[in-house]
Amino acid sequence: MTPLLSTRYQWQLGFAEIPRPLALPRDYDVVRVGMVLGLSAIETMIDEAHRVGPLLCCLEHRRLLVPVRAGTAHWWGAPHSDCVDGAVRQCRPDGGWAGCHSRLWMLPAGRLASATTEPGALHHHLSQTRSQLRDVSGQLQAVGVREACHA
Repeated sequence: MTPLLSTRYQWQLGFAEIPRPLALPRDYDVVRVGMVLGLSAIETMIDEAHRVGPLLCCLEHRRLLVPVRAGTAHWWGAPHSDCVDGAVRQCRPDGGWAGCHSRLWMLPAGRLASATTEPGALHHHLSQTRSQLRDVSGQLQAVGVREACHA
């Protein structure tokens, strides 16, 4: 059986969506990405000593919601994920409520912990990880990696 969540790093877990982590700033944007792609990119960021903030994981929809600096949504435009203004925590890209019941906060342990994840590094590592997950036929290998087009 494939685990719902697998990571090489230690994390502090909050087994509910509320209360939100105290480290989060009042205003932030949220990058929504598939869990496989998102965690792979986050782990690479930690490998390379980039600062990482809290992550909200939806185990029900296999989505990762990554808080980033406010103002990121207007320039994000990535095919591998989307970024929304404000503290939106819905899994669905159309903004509708997805009825998520299995969510948890993951807070990075150690010296690389930050209030939010650095958006430029996250964008780069999501793009790089997505490329690595493609096989020779151009298909995504990892289950749960979702693509979305943004103009």
